[in-house]
This record gives sequence, C-alpha cells and structure tokens, in this order.
Amino acid sequence: MAGNDVFPAGLARRYRPVDVLGRGGMGVVFEAEDTRLRRRVAVKVLSAVGASLPQEMQRRFVGEAIALARIRHRGVVGIHDSGFDTLSGTPYLVMEMLDGADLSALAADALSVPAACWIAAETLDALDSAHRSGVLHRDVKPGNIRVSRTGHVILYDFGLAVVTEQPRSTRGDDRLIGTPQYMAPERIEGLTPVEATDLYGVGACLHFMLTGRPPFESDPEEFGDLVLRAARGIPSLRTRGVAGLPDGLIEAVDALCARDFRERPTDAGTAAALLRRWADGGREEVERLITRHLRHGEAAPAHPAEAPEYDWSEVDVTDPAVPVPAPQQVRPLDNHATHPEQDHDEWPPAHPTGPVTLSEVTRKLVHSRMTAATALSRQREAVGLVLRGELKEAAHLLSGITPFCEETLGPDHPTTLACQYWQAVCLARMGRAKKALELFARVGAHHGQGRDTTDA
Repeated sequence: MAGNDVFPAGLARRYRPVDVLGRGGMGVVFEAEDTRLRRRVAVKVLSAVGASLPQEMQRRFVGEAIALARIRHRGVVGIHDSGFDTLSGTPYLVMEMLDGADLSALAADALSVPAACWIAAETLDALDSAHRSGVLHRDVKPGNIRVSRTGHVILYDFGLAVVTEQPRSTRGDDRLIGTPQYMAPERIEGLTPVEATDLYGVGACLHFMLTGRPPFESDPEEFGDLVLRAARGIPSLRTRGVAGLPDGLIEAVDALCARDFRERPTDAGTAAALLRRWADGGREEVERLITRHLRHGEAAPAHPAEAPEYDWSEVDVTDPAVPVPAPQQVRPLDNHATHPEQDHDEWPPAHPTGPVTLSEVTRKLVHSRMTAATALSRQREAVGLVLRGELKEAAHLLSGITPFCEETLGPDHPTTLACQYWQAVCLARMGRAKKALELFARVGAHHGQGRDTTDA
C-alpha cells in the first residue's frame, strides 16, 4: 500500500488491511480480513484528503450505505457494516469482497451478442430489484458492473444512488455528478432522474460491449465537446459499424438509449425480458470468458479508476425556469415494431417544454453557485489525484473546472491559474507537450504580473 493510504485506526482493531483495491479523488477501497468472522471484505473509506471535504461527501457515504441496505439481490453487492471510525471519525463501508473482473476490462474487445445480452439482462434484473426497493443507482457504467469468477454479474458502487422516497431536501440528488459517457441526457440537462435514467446507462454499456469502444471517444482536454455530444444522446447502434447484429437487438438498444426518457422501456424488468431473446448460451460464454481472462492474469481491482465522475461546480441544478416533469410511466417497448433510423441532426426534446441546449444548462450550472471556495475544493481534489499519479483522472477533472473558473472567477484569479498550472502538469506528463506549453505560458504571463499558483 502507498504511504498515503491510511487505514482508520479504529477499524484496524477488527479489520486487517491486506491490499488497496482502488483509489478515487475522495476515497480508498481496501481489501481487508475480518479477524472476527475470518472472511475477506472490501472496506471503503474517505481518504485523508476526502475527510476534509464538505459534508456533502460524507452524506454520499451514508447514502450509499442506506441504499445498499434496502436491496437484497444476488446481482447487487452486499453491505456488512457502515459508520464512522471511532478514533478518526472517518466514514467507512464494509462490503462483500468481489472477485472476477469489471466489465470495463472484460469487454476491452467486443463481446458476442449472447454474452453482451446476458450481462445486460442480469444488470437490469439487479436494477429492477433496486428500483422496487426505491433506489436509483444513477451511475451505471462498465466500471460498476462486476463479473465474478463463477460468471455472476454484480452491480456495485452505489455512491451516487438516491432513495426516491426521501424528501428532496434530504436526498441531495440535484447535484450533477457522473460520467458523461454513460450519463443520460436528462441528467446533463439537470432534470430529476427516474428509473429510465438507469436504463440509459445499461444501453450505453451495451454499446460498449457490442463494439469494444465507449459510446463517445474523448481526449482529457476535450471535456466540453464530450458533454455536448452526450447531451445530444447516443447515436443509433446501427451507425457503429458492427456487422451481423440482429435488427431487433439494434432497436432494443436504441430504445434503451432514447434521448427522451419517456421513449425508453417501461421498467428494468421489461427490458431484461426483451434482451434475453438474444441471450441463449450467454451465461456459459461469459463463464468461459472470465475463466480465460483470469487465467491470463488480467484480473482488475473491483474499484478501478476508469472514466472519472464529475461534480460540475457543486450546484443545485433544479432551476424554477426549467420545468421538471414528474416521473411517469412510458410506453412498453414494442417487440414487433420497426423503428426507423433516427436523424441525429433533429433530436427529440427531453421534456414537454422543448429542448434545453447545453449552453443554457451549462450557464445555469456555472453561474448559480460557483464560488471561489467550491472551485478551490475541486482543484485540490485534482491536485490529490496528480500527486497519486492518477493523471488521466486529474486531467479530466481539471479540464472540466478550468473553463468554469475562467468564466466565473476570471482569467487572473489564483484558482483559475492554479487549475491551468496543474492541467499543464498533467498534459506534460501524458506527452501532450504542445497544449501543456500553451497553458504554462498562460500561467507564466500572469505570474509575471504578480500572480502565483499558491492555491495549489
């Protein structure tokens, strides 16, 4: 374990840390031995940096525990305990230890139709149980879907989950957080998530499984372009250039990824039943695939750092000027209907009042509550990632907040300059010398005028 991976002293009385399974901008996940029950567990704690962050991060930890405790399903990671370390006060979760590999590693090459549909159907079954328990996952992506050594599919990382029956004032679910590649358009537009929002994530995962590529390709510094494309929705699977896919499957995936959430399947159970039409033999194939994957030493930790989650300026995105439709039942997917290819130059509106453009939404997000304090919090999170060597995550995060700082705080604000400096450091270490030099020069010009980057 790295020197800065501190296991809480109070927890160490019962749990003996064995290894680090993964790190994020806010926390660390340890593999540990439960010395009392003699079993291996996963212990998720806020890092030393994360522990000093606003109460919202601690609230998310507690929310994850509450969400997991409500769900009992073979396809959802189990929770054993949660609380605050008795000595340090650090929030922690003790969870089922997952073996196998994440879908992000398993589907690095395209999967067959039966394997992809079986994994998707199992994920939808898990979501159906979560939804019936009143929980929305809100972060369905390949890195949060695990395939065990025995071929079972497990949905985990409920860190962004919300319990739908909680009052909005206590849910804290109006913050725009997530991974753009797999985030539904209505979330980017700031609308209230519904069950169909999770179904979109499964559809995006099917794009990944059937093509071997994420729905949208992106460079670390092209965050704005990525969000623009994600807000428009995922183009038809038919346009991805994969030969031999059944027409009905293409229609089913397109329905899951419909830009308008009301055009998606009625519920997760309905979608799972439909996808099983193409899943015959899928489980056996997945078992063979995971066996080969692990035999070649390709196992990945159960909490890897893949496409990062963004907290876009820590704002309440519910704006009275943007009507939020109430959750509503949508039409079931017609198994026999034919869906003409969608003209992706003319996207359907995401809610009855008409489309909200990304620029309008971004402006609301940026100007509603972006302050020097919230920007500095995100910048320090990114610096923590840089110091741990997680350059890609840091570059993604900085590329998202730097334009916000420039517009909201000003181009010569210390936090803006610090963000540009650390973004340049990331890009330089990643071999993006030209862009890095441009940013260093920009920071240097302001530094020569008496500015510095001591915010870092």
